[in-house]
Amino acid sequence: MTCNTNIMDKNNISLDAWFEATPEYGKCRELGVSGPTVSTIESDLALYVEEHDINDFGDIPEAELVAAIADNTDTQIRLRTLWEFEGAELDGYVARDDCRSGIDRDQAVDDDGKAMYDRYELSVDVSAPDESIPDRRIYRFTAADIEDFARTW
Repeated sequence: MTCNTNIMDKNNISLDAWFEATPEYGKCRELGVSGPTVSTIESDLALYVEEHDINDFGDIPEAELVAAIADNTDTQIRLRTLWEFEGAELDGYVARDDCRSGIDRDQAVDDDGKAMYDRYELSVDVSAPDESIPDRRIYRFTAADIEDFARTW
């Protein structure tokens, strides 16, 4: 299916112009997301707009925008985007105990920046195409990913 990022809303603003006006676009640019990747993110959003018959791009849920960015970027940008999104839930896993726990972000690493868990998941609820039930997108990260990310704080 071809996505048209020039779909117009009530205010005659194209999707790409709307996206450029969002804080998320600014973050993408700050983090060095390439132009082709931005175009892919916009295409994902255009598909969402089409599937949900949205007439005003301001009606795109923030979780959809965050998921579109996370789906199309590298590990560190994905991690930063999800980490900063309050709607993303964080879980830590301990392999030896086969235990999963919902954790706060400040529980991910110790004071020395060492991972407290073996692996991590950040999850976001997005809308299913028929909007009947939420669709949980899960993004997995290693302890090394989290430690690398913690060094940027």
